[in-house]
Amino acid sequence: MKSPVSAVRVLVKAFLFFVAFNLIYALVDPPIGKINGYNLIWPGRLRFPYSETPAYYGLSHNAPVIEDFDAMFGSHIISASPKKDNEFRVLLLGDSSTWGGHVTPTDMLSEQLNRLGLTTCDGKTVQVFNLGYPWPSLLRDVLVLDWAKQYDPDLIIWLVTLHSFEKKPMDRDFLIPHADRMGELVKSYNIKLPRVYMEIPQTSLWQKTIVGQRKHIKDVLLGQVFGPMWAGTGVDNHLAITQIPPFSQDMPADISYMEYQTDKQAPVLVQSLMFDVLRAGHDIAGDVPLIVINEPIFIASGQNSDLRYNELYARWAYDAYRDALTKWIQLKGYSFLDYWNTVPAEEFNNGVFHRNPQGEERFANLIAPSLVESSCR
Repeated sequence: MKSPVSAVRVLVKAFLFFVAFNLIYALVDPPIGKINGYNLIWPGRLRFPYSETPAYYGLSHNAPVIEDFDAMFGSHIISASPKKDNEFRVLLLGDSSTWGGHVTPTDMLSEQLNRLGLTTCDGKTVQVFNLGYPWPSLLRDVLVLDWAKQYDPDLIIWLVTLHSFEKKPMDRDFLIPHADRMGELVKSYNIKLPRVYMEIPQTSLWQKTIVGQRKHIKDVLLGQVFGPMWAGTGVDNHLAITQIPPFSQDMPADISYMEYQTDKQAPVLVQSLMFDVLRAGHDIAGDVPLIVINEPIFIASGQNSDLRYNELYARWAYDAYRDALTKWIQLKGYSFLDYWNTVPAEEFNNGVFHRNPQGEERFANLIAPSLVESSCR
């Protein structure tokens, strides 16, 4: 006669198996981001996967996997094939305006440049890849650049703005999953960072378990599920198909920028800007030419526009930044283009930096001559 099954014993065994499986997963640390159907079963994306919140994942056919570069780059068209012999490969780094907030993939800056059919002096076809990502972060850009070197770039264009150089709490949130790699870059390239960035905690064993990684695993798998939808619709950003209200030309009667309240704090602001990260980016690029571009901003013309360029930038703060950046770049001898006021206000979407398709086309035509000139050196 069989002994009765003990529910307690079954639960204990199940619990121990669950713990053991989680610990094995944490110790093995499998590269789940390499699970990939892009560029194999369905086409690669023209920009990195991103959606603001889970509520919009389905609308955007997207799930962000910023903590996993295997998944990010694996889903991108840059991973589709090695560089061709007749290809001149250009990488765009930057924030949401480079990524293409509020525009479709076919209207974003990289594709506008590709449509121009640019060629180098020796007849190679210029192929531009969008490696931008929403939210201005030079440190993220440095990590992306370091990873992207394996794709054999010929030219790097790095688009920046004042907010790129500021210390931001969200930088820490992004850097935590990449703490080890960031630490290696800081040591290898002697990057000078504020102390708050040097106190990023290392990933614990618990955080590496299936339970600790459950959001990461879910997003990686969701990204694959959305692959056929991307292939069928070409939609990867719900904001691009959302009606956008007109951007106000009137600004508040306020001259503050972030924690800085008056123009008398301009020296303190300038001193806080992380220009050294640009130097590190040039060092990482090595022999690959790199052009820094101060990207266009929305410039208001209504009430209080004499105090503020837009809702983010007080005039004194932005002017102090431009002056300091220009002098620093000249001192370093880096290639630099300043297009801050080259796109009219009506060619911006509902954002300080986000251009509409007409603005993207205009900006592409402004950049193109310098891009070709750099390719011919």
